[in-house]
Amino acid sequence: MDNSLSASGADGLQRYLDRAEVLQAVVEQLRKDLSISEEELPRPELNDRTFDLLSAMVLPVLLDLDARGAHALQVAMYRVDIPEAHLQRTMGRGGLAALSNEVVLRALQKVLTRMRYAGRY
Repeated sequence: MDNSLSASGADGLQRYLDRAEVLQAVVEQLRKDLSISEEELPRPELNDRTFDLLSAMVLPVLLDLDARGAHALQVAMYRVDIPEAHLQRTMGRGGLAALSNEVVLRALQKVLTRMRYAGRY
């Protein structure tokens, strides 16, 4: 059973990151959810690896949160909207690297949902 956050799969959503408007909104969402600054998470260039770049940029933030203790990471995942059970499964499967993918994916889902209901996608 696939336990990813996306019913359509991450690959189906990642293609939207080729739009500057979506990328900017995802970066802003990540900054807000993870309580980080523009310097800590600059906007990457648009290319076919944008999702991977964002995930790699989020990983050090998650490492820092994890180093502060489980509570700090759990609070951040609450803001990101990753359920506790999903957090535990992801950590068990692939650790913080896998979690960074899920964090970026969840931010992308939030952005696309808002844009869809605003009639922009």
